[in-house]
Amino acid sequence: MNKDTESQNKLADRLNELLRLKGINKMELAKIAEVSPQSVNGWFKRGSISKASAIKIAAALDVSLSWLLGESEEPDTDLSSEEKRLLEVFNRLPPIERNNMLAAFEMRLQELISFYEKYANPNGKGK
Repeated sequence: MNKDTESQNKLADRLNELLRLKGINKMELAKIAEVSPQSVNGWFKRGSISKASAIKIAAALDVSLSWLLGESEEPDTDLSSEEKRLLEVFNRLPPIERNNMLAAFEMRLQELISFYEKYANPNGKGK
């Protein structure tokens, strides 16, 4: 495999990985980059992407530009396997359900804080 083919495959691989991990499709990728769906299809075929589009995608999908462009092996993230799993499930939800889940998590967190303040530290000791 020559270097150009390897480079084309690397970009397509990274884009496919993003689609899978973020639970989005090519149409959504086009919206993020503010380009046509045909442009996105071209990235996969040609294995090249404009710098402006790459920057928008990297920022919106929270990956490093160097990873997206195939210059580094792993996405720059310090997430645990549990956090990655949670994000994968979360990103597969419809947007309205994402908001509902965030509200549920925030409410549960407040319940836990209140519980611990009342029962685990009733006199405010240890603060």
